[in-house]
Amino acid sequence: MSNICSKLEKCPIYMGILKDKVITSKAYRRFYCESDNHVNCKRYLVSEAVGKCPPNLLPNDTRSVDEIISKIS
Repeated sequence: MSNICSKLEKCPIYMGILKDKVITSKAYRRFYCESDNHVNCKRYLVSEAVGKCPPNLLPNDTRSVDEIISKIS
């Protein structure tokens, strides 16, 4: 099993909210997307739960998955 997130290639935060933030983008990518930590990424968890994710949600959002889902449902 790969430790790279299966959603990495299509994750919109790298072309959206983090597009011009190269250092932050690389840090998120290294910490969440390219490691086993992707299972702690709020984007990954929300997407797995409901099949979609807010485009501006960051991997380390402080809200619970249920809180995030309640805002998008």
